[in-house]
Formats: sequence, structure tokens, C-alpha cells
Amino acid sequence: MPRNLDPALQSEIEKPELRPFLGLHIDLPDPVFAVTGNTSLTYDGNEWTAIGGIGSIDTIGEGTDGSSVGVTATLFQIPSEFRDDIADQAVRGCLYELYVGALDPSYQEVVGFKNIWKGRLDTYEILDAGDTITVSAGGESRMRDQRRPAIKRFTDWWQQRRHPGDLAFQYVSRMVEANILWAKAKQDAVL
Repeated sequence: MPRNLDPALQSEIEKPELRPFLGLHIDLPDPVFAVTGNTSLTYDGNEWTAIGGIGSIDTIGEGTDGSSVGVTATLFQIPSEFRDDIADQAVRGCLYELYVGALDPSYQEVVGFKNIWKGRLDTYEILDAGDTITVSAGGESRMRDQRRPAIKRFTDWWQQRRHPGDLAFQYVSRMVEANILWAKAKQDAVL
């Protein structure tokens, strides 16, 4: 069993009958709160819209070497009138979370809820099918950055981006062509 589960969710999992759901939250300017299933839910002050059979959330996993992999959520049959609105709002790097929860026997109330994955929006793809569109949003965890090289350019431009007004690298480009006189046993005057 996962650690630190809400006691209500833990007891619900241990029962012979479980009514689970997955939730997706993407913190766009117009936030996305979606849950699997056919019933929309209100939890923690947010309205979670049911995506029923018209959406999917990939499994969360990790590579065989322990490295983190991303997760993708796909929403199907969205009216095409929302195409431009979705494209304008998608911002790489915004909060992207997945939750797991359980419902009561009436499928109306949330018994337990747990954040199982937290990352940021990495990619999004909009496929136009005429009257409807399909949106796939990929998230990645911060663990993926551990394998990316930190590329730093020791140039004035790079320094100005990070620290505007700092002149530490102002003359670096001129230093490439500078002649350097190394010490000798006998120094001759430079003419």
C-alpha cells in the first residue's frame, strides 16, 4: 500500500468493493479539473468535470533505470469552437497533477482523495477532426531535469539574461584573440 494515504481512502481500498477514479488538474489560466467516470464531482471547492468514456490518462511509471517518465492525458470529442482558446492558454511549465480517489456507493460523494503525481505541463497536441478536437497534454516531473545537461554559455549575452547590468563577461569575446606572453628566462622588450 502507498504511504501516507488518507485514512478514509485507506479503509475504502481495503473493502471488497471499490469505486475508484482518477483526477487531472492542469493549472492553466482557465484551470482544467477532470475526473474519469460519468459523474462530475465537487471536491475541495473545485468542480471536477466527468470525462467518462471520452478521455484517457496514461499509466504513471518509471524507466528500468529508475528514471522518471512523463504521463499523458487525452480528452476526446471537445467541440472545435474551443480550439483557439485551448491553444492560447497552453503554457509549458504550468502545474500538472494527477489524483486518485474513491467514491461512496451512490457515486456522488468523494470518500478519499490523494495526489499521486505532480509535475509540469511539457507538451500539448491538438488534433482537429472537423466538428470536434482531441487534446493530448503531456506532463513531466522535475526528475527528468536531472538527466538534462545544464548548458551555460559564458558570454556577455548569457550573463545579461541572468543578471542584467552585470559586465563580468563584457570582454570575453576579445580575449579569444589576445596574445599572451609567457615568461622566459630572458625577457626581450616588446617593440
